[in-house]
Amino acid sequence: MRPQETYIAVSLGDDLGYYPQEVWSLNLTHLDMYTEDVLDELAGITWAEGNDYPNYSAVSATTGERNWGASGSYSEILMQVSTGAAGGVGTLAITAAIKVVYEKLRAHSQSEGWRDLPTAERAAEIARSRLHQHYEVASEKLTVVRSDVDLETQRYDLEFVHEDGRRFGATIGALTGLPWCTRVWVEGADPGLRPLPPVPDPGN
Repeated sequence: MRPQETYIAVSLGDDLGYYPQEVWSLNLTHLDMYTEDVLDELAGITWAEGNDYPNYSAVSATTGERNWGASGSYSEILMQVSTGAAGGVGTLAITAAIKVVYEKLRAHSQSEGWRDLPTAERAAEIARSRLHQHYEVASEKLTVVRSDVDLETQRYDLEFVHEDGRRFGATIGALTGLPWCTRVWVEGADPGLRPLPPVPDPGN
């Protein structure tokens, strides 16, 4: 299936059972690749550290059709990659591989840059949405403490503080020429253990 809209997110962390340390996400339109081919490209990220074996990872892919308002096909691919024992060095290698893969995917899509640079308020809204999606934090509890814009690269760099003291960061337009590439991360804190899924009730 070649969907009209594709959303890809690659999460990095020391342990797949915890919330990620950072997440690189990308929205593409009319990607001229089958979902299976995209998964093959993403699989290369797990070999980025140059070891004899890939990093631990997990990936899920959802495809479907929307018939609500504007109709069309979509694909959502979520990938988690463990940075392993290499720590920061491993993270640098993996993020470099993510950038290469995202640039390649962009070349196979019809995605374009923004016609008009979004306002700071809109950029913060996008960032809050991604932080809520990947860290399950309530958007209204995140306060912007820094917002910088680079007009030449069309990039926003933002920092947020949660009401419980946690700090988060976001870059909108994380790759030049890819305004819908977003990077979000948690700063200076344990990302936290992901909640366990509910145990099924055998009586229902």
